[in-house]
Amino acid sequence: MFYYYSFITKPLTAVRLRNETCPVCSKKNCIEVTLYMKYASSIIPLFGMGRPTSVHCTECGHEIKSYNTPLFAKKNYSSEILNTIKDLRSNHKRTVWQLLYPWSLLILLGLLCVFGLLKQYSVSQNNSKNDEMLANPKIGDVYKVNIDSMYLLNANSMGSKRGQTLLKIVNIKNDTLLMVRNKQKTEGVGVSESDWKTLSREDNAFQTIPYRISAKGIAERKEIFEFYDQKKIDSINKTDVVKSTDPLHFSKSIGRIPNYNGIEVVERK
Repeated sequence: MFYYYSFITKPLTAVRLRNETCPVCSKKNCIEVTLYMKYASSIIPLFGMGRPTSVHCTECGHEIKSYNTPLFAKKNYSSEILNTIKDLRSNHKRTVWQLLYPWSLLILLGLLCVFGLLKQYSVSQNNSKNDEMLANPKIGDVYKVNIDSMYLLNANSMGSKRGQTLLKIVNIKNDTLLMVRNKQKTEGVGVSESDWKTLSREDNAFQTIPYRISAKGIAERKEIFEFYDQKKIDSINKTDVVKSTDPLHFSKSIGRIPNYNGIEVVERK
């Protein structure tokens, strides 16, 4: 990846020295001291690199001090030049932007950290709200569900595609939810909020035959299982011995509730 950055040196103010004589052209009132601000920039200022000064003759262009030259070699400059540099640095009134630009990078990082924390808090609050609704289902709740290709129509022609659909609670019997599936679905890998919004929430958009689903299974496993009737299966398979008392023993997975990227798991009117 290519990162573009540059070093900017921008003049702030300048003072002409009346009593100073140019050592090259020997003219007076032509020596100028300029105060700059220097900073690194990449689209926006990132961090400051000090306020350098330069001294040059406006008549012949002779440079007595470059803005890249530190003020260590004081013996090379007259007392008037040194005092003028000192006065410019101490008395020049900076704008708000000039005060902030040296800290632009830190300010930007700070804002990104605050945004990240707020986003994390928002996602945490949404997940907590969703978990609470999952643990306390109500008739009319709509669940967003990722379903495997084996549950889609013409699954053999779809390969490994996945689909997204909606399930709605139409009745609650103890720990069992009766839920109907939306007739519509979106297909493909990945899910976005716009995909969910294309699915109708109206009653006539859902099938009439409900699935029998464990509320506890949804709340704990974030996965939806269709439960067969244990007694009915036992009566049909009279000669078979049911070896498992696990309620999931006669169940099959319908789909998984997406619980990532802050996507709402349940819609409740």
